[in-house]
Parts: sequence; C-alpha cells; structure tokens
Amino acid sequence: MKYFFFIQGEGRGHMTQALALKEKLENRGHAVVAVVVGSASRDELPTFFKEQIKSPLFTVDSPRFIVDAGKKGIKIFASARQAFWRLPNYLASIKKIKKIVTEFPPDIFVNFYEPLAGNYYRFSRDRRPMFCIGHQHFIAHPAFRFPPLHWLTKLSFRLYNRLTAPRRTIKIALSFTAENDCPEKNLFVCPPLIRQAIKQTVPVTGNFLLVYLLNSGYSEEIISWAKANPTSSVRAFWNNPGEEKTIFGPNLVFYQLSGQQFIDNLSSCRAYVATAGFDSIAEAAYLQKPILMIPTINHFEQKSNAFDAERAGLAITATNFNLSLITDHQKTPSPEARRAFKEWVDKNDNKILSLLEK
Repeated sequence: MKYFFFIQGEGRGHMTQALALKEKLENRGHAVVAVVVGSASRDELPTFFKEQIKSPLFTVDSPRFIVDAGKKGIKIFASARQAFWRLPNYLASIKKIKKIVTEFPPDIFVNFYEPLAGNYYRFSRDRRPMFCIGHQHFIAHPAFRFPPLHWLTKLSFRLYNRLTAPRRTIKIALSFTAENDCPEKNLFVCPPLIRQAIKQTVPVTGNFLLVYLLNSGYSEEIISWAKANPTSSVRAFWNNPGEEKTIFGPNLVFYQLSGQQFIDNLSSCRAYVATAGFDSIAEAAYLQKPILMIPTINHFEQKSNAFDAERAGLAITATNFNLSLITDHQKTPSPEARRAFKEWVDKNDNKILSLLEK
C-alpha cells in the first residue's frame, strides 16, 4: 500500500517516529509516497531527517510555538495570536497540501500531530483513511492522569488534539505502559516507535551524562552545573545555529543535533537528562538508562509527558536542570519499570502495522 506522511516540525520527536514507522512499512513491502512537514523551510529540518527520509519531501507554513526572550519556555498567548494573524498563510498551506496529495496519491494518510493535516482532511472531505499517531492521543484514555494544570490548559490540549485528528480518524496513542484499546473511541494503544538503530545498539554504562535541550536557553543551567561539578563529564545536544561542536570547559561539550552521534552517546551514557519530549525518553528507557525530565516552561504537552513517564516509573522529574538529582541518586527511576517497558515494546512492536494494514 501507499502511505502519505504528515509531520509536525517542532522538535525532533515526530520526525524520529516517522523514520521508525517508514522503516517498518518498507520492510513489509509498502511505500511512503510523500512526506509533508509543518516547517517554514527545508533548511529548518535536522540534517539527519533530510538524509534518512528518502521520500519526496515538502514543507508547509504551519502553526508553531513562540519561544520567550530567554529561549527557555513558550509564550502561549503570543503563539495563539501569531496563529490567528497567519491564518491566510495556513489556508495557502492547505491548498498546497491538496496539490501534493493529487500529485502523490496514497491509499492511507498518517499524521504525526500536524494540525494542518487535520484541517486538510476535515475541509477536503477526503475519504481515504487517516491514522493519527502520538502520545498526545493517550490523554483520551482512561489510564491517563493529567498533571496539575489550569482547566483552560487542559481544554486547549484537548482542542489541539481535535484539530490534528478529526472525529472520523483512527487515533493511535503511543504509551509508556501496556493498556487496553478503546475501539468505541477509535483509539488504539501501541508502544512507542523505536528506531531500528536504537534496537540494534548494545548499551553500555559510560562515565558521562547526556543532555538534550529543546530550547537553547537552558544551556546556561547546564554550564553552571558543570562548573560547580568539575568531576562530572557532560555531553549535550541542542538546536542552536553555530558550530557543530562547542566546548564550554574541560567537562562540558555541546553538539548540534545529529542522528547517529546522538544514538552513540545515548547508548553509552551514564544517565539521560532532557526536556520532556516523548520520543527520546522512550529511546533512553528502551536502552535502560536512568532518566531525568525537565518540562519546558509553559509547554503543557511536556508537562503531561513528564507526569506520565513518572507514573510509569521510567523517569524522575524536576523544574530545572539540577543534574545532581540523578548523579547523587536523590531520586531513583525504577529499573523494573524500564525492563517492563522494553518487554512491552518488543512483544508488541508490530501492533501498529496490524492496524495500518487493515
């Protein structure tokens, strides 16, 4: 069958999900005929993604979060205001999507949380199936518990989910734990999509901490901690235009985001510390690494990710990058939970294919 991918372009998680699923589909003889990413331009996309996707790749102007002046948190109201003023651009993007779909007609659409894909599907009345994939859809499952959030934030989260996934789509909720499906809601639970490169890695326990930052403003906290703890080695990845490698002292180096280099460091680190994206946390848990998660300020998805990972016993959480929480074992993630997570992934790895191939 022929599949058409839509991918939200913020962060790296949705892209790694897409790469993992594309690999699975192609191994079964299917084809991904085209990929549309919500991003201002191809130049904004990580090099590893552009090199590995190997399908016709297009970008469309799509809603995105505005980062605060300190490059740490997101500005909710400013992001909403920008989305309102850019509505004409987004309508043009939906028209562009329609042309691309006409040029590369699929049998099935797969949406990795891109809101314009949901609106294309809603307004075009396309009758081909659309599967909407993401941990975000797990909030509709009875097993999910919200972190302490304002009721308006919870409502916004639900509305954004509805924006990306119209009612008649099939939702695939990626989950840290094994849970029952909810077919009455068109909701099916699958383990996270772990790339084959991760699965083939043999993890070892090195002598350094690995850090991943969604927003570069948090680097100041990492630099301060490394200076105060000169005997601890830290390697960090960030999305910050500049040199491929930036050295901040004898025990701290920052790298630009790179696919294989990140995997090599993840497989050999002592522990993993990151802003609270879903996918790299799942990869670290699969490799049995202790994890510390710090949700990005005002990012309700990341707060929910962290709360859910803590529920599953896979991570400890904090509000700032105090790496001592994990180096000094002030809190300890559960090794048993990590083993149960790996078993959940390995035993149900092809469940998502059974849904997509129906």
